[in-house]
Amino acid sequence: MSKHAGRERKRMSPQRMARLMNFYPPLLGAGIRVREFNEDWTRARVELRLNRFNRNQNGTAFGGSLNAMTDAFYPLLVMHQIGTDYLVWDKACEIEFKKPGTGTVYAEFEAPKELVAELKAKADAEGKVLHTFECDLYMADGTVVAHAKRVVYIRKRSDRAAGQGQAQSTGAPVSEASNVG
Repeated sequence: MSKHAGRERKRMSPQRMARLMNFYPPLLGAGIRVREFNEDWTRARVELRLNRFNRNQNGTAFGGSLNAMTDAFYPLLVMHQIGTDYLVWDKACEIEFKKPGTGTVYAEFEAPKELVAELKAKADAEGKVLHTFECDLYMADGTVVAHAKRVVYIRKRSDRAAGQGQAQSTGAPVSEASNVG
């Protein structure tokens, strides 16, 4: 169980998360399909099938769709492992296009349990942590289409709660999103 808006709720299974994400408009519109989140939330697999809506002027995979393939997956993997006491955000991205995507493009994201445990310990000790994850986007024949880097921000929620109370007592509006970084 986790808490959301002060009430208890069941945690979502990896299979259900994958199914629901396939109806998420930004992914659906870009032609991106979530194929799998594994049971322990350490890995996700995603694919982009070319269609008339996600091809560029050269008939290959649109760069924005390739970048969208990498959005949110590392934070989701970390979030589901680290627990609800931590805030996890996708903070920055960088993508280097290597070859044109002329067919279905695939990506696999990994966040090993050992790494997430290290990130959690670092967030506990230092208050926050930024970690860069990297992955390749590739076609079925192994051709690398792009290399992506995603910076993930992690901090313990209770550390910020005290600061928010102080800021709000001065009348300054404070939100979770405005305090990332």
